[in-house]
Amino acid sequence: MEALKIIDERVDYTPMDIVRFMIHGALFEGDPSHWSIEERKREKGREKAREVGVVHVTYSKEHLMNGQSIVVSSFWTLERQMDRFSHWTPQVYMWGKRNNAGRNIENLRFITCIGVEIDKKISIQEIHYAAAMVGLPSPNLILSTPRGMQWFYVLSSPFVGSHKARRAGKFVAEEVKQAFVNAVGADAGANPLGYFRFPTEDTIEFFHAKPVNTEWLLTWAKDRSRQAKRPAAVKGKHQSQIIGQAGIMDDPAIQAIIQNVMIKGSKGVLGRNNAIFTLSLAMKYEGKTEEEIYNQMDEWNSQLKHPISDREVRAIIKSAMKSDYKAPGKAYVEELAGVKMEYRFCIRTPKKPREERKRSHLYEREQDIIEYLEVHCTANEPYIQGSIRELAKLFGMAKQTFQAVLKRSKKIIKKTFGRGKNAKTYITCRNILVKSHKAMMKAFVSNKEIGVAETSQFSENPVVLFSKRTVQNRKDDTFEPDG
Repeated sequence: MEALKIIDERVDYTPMDIVRFMIHGALFEGDPSHWSIEERKREKGREKAREVGVVHVTYSKEHLMNGQSIVVSSFWTLERQMDRFSHWTPQVYMWGKRNNAGRNIENLRFITCIGVEIDKKISIQEIHYAAAMVGLPSPNLILSTPRGMQWFYVLSSPFVGSHKARRAGKFVAEEVKQAFVNAVGADAGANPLGYFRFPTEDTIEFFHAKPVNTEWLLTWAKDRSRQAKRPAAVKGKHQSQIIGQAGIMDDPAIQAIIQNVMIKGSKGVLGRNNAIFTLSLAMKYEGKTEEEIYNQMDEWNSQLKHPISDREVRAIIKSAMKSDYKAPGKAYVEELAGVKMEYRFCIRTPKKPREERKRSHLYEREQDIIEYLEVHCTANEPYIQGSIRELAKLFGMAKQTFQAVLKRSKKIIKKTFGRGKNAKTYITCRNILVKSHKAMMKAFVSNKEIGVAETSQFSENPVVLFSKRTVQNRKDDTFEPDG
């Protein structure tokens, strides 16, 4: 085999060595149907530890365009059929099925590398020079394709499948791609985390096995985004919710896209499909339905000098309506329009339902206590009594949390008698007092049924409250803590 071009190392690499390096060895080893007992134990252990996943592969460019693919979970299978593969996803997914089922960003287990492609032939030296100009090291791998080139940065530490990590990985990938779009005219519409050519001896032009430091690359991406005044990766674990806002369609950049009836696009340049997708997202952001968006896009497409088919228009709009997309990307709008976008998006992160949270808000805890008191207290016995620790346990919360709720609440009434371990606390709520029997309330006021001297001083409220009801006498009571 002809030696591959590499940097800093005098080692020859096979295509499978490079494949392993690109995805950090995150597939099963050996033939799963012929594992030994030790191999099965080892590989199942890796699976349980979430160290392995699957990749999607296709047999031809035609299969790729038609959405036909298969899923591979072992290096044994990749090596046996590598001569038949044309494209693959150098990212590792949690699971997958035929024809791209499961190939979405939410299903990514590892973001292991970032790919860039260009649909014209340029030299390896031009790619290295462009990388240096944008402040990046040389790529780890450069491939030649029938019409252009592809190059990759392999991360020293993959972005591991949490929502926050995936968002960060996608953000870094887009910044790397955009840098090369500006530097050498790389394909702006290509997905840096999508399908790429499968490495072969004939297509590998350059390789070196020192991955780029992930933390450094993330810092580089943030700095570049800040300089370009683009928003950095969205913080937080939950998907943002777009709040319907009117006016985006009046933005000068959106209007420039609409008025460009000569738009067609070419290799590396965004065209009609991207324009329809972007405009559809803008109308979706305004709150329009899929039917309303289609009607307007159908009309706009008919005005183009080079319209696309109705089937393509419907497919693009259907993709735009997916929950993955919330609003048009500012960078794409500006690239299509050629002018700056002035509109400011209103994006909010919705509160997570309580049943999905580990912790509860204090106002939720307060309501839990009030509901419990309303169920278990009566006009004759309007109080629950016990130590702070006993009451906190009764309501299924930590002592400190219980004290914080009582301190903040304006609806719960608390009085404590005694000090130290002998102290007793009585709690009720105002609603229960209002509903108490008049005779009981008069008895409280006159202190007729109270045998504790301190109670003459315990409240400015005219209603003096006391009950013999105790936590100890209510062993059958239960309170469900947050699950």
